[in-house]
Amino acid sequence: MGKQRATDYDVLVVGSGFGGSVTALRLVEKGYKVGVLEAGRRYADADFAKTSWDLKRFLWAPALGCYGIQRV
Repeated sequence: MGKQRATDYDVLVVGSGFGGSVTALRLVEKGYKVGVLEAGRRYADADFAKTSWDLKRFLWAPALGCYGIQRV
């Protein structure tokens, strides 16, 4: 696990699903310092497909051999 930094937030949003991500966006747009906590795995830049044409890295459909981040 990487080194963690102490940071001050005005608001801490729990969950980065649709509601949490939209809430975080709106608060940032209003000038708040926002932190988002997510229980899911952490993704690195290399985990994302460069285009949606790379289906095996873009779509999540294990039965089809696809292990990307977008659930079908």
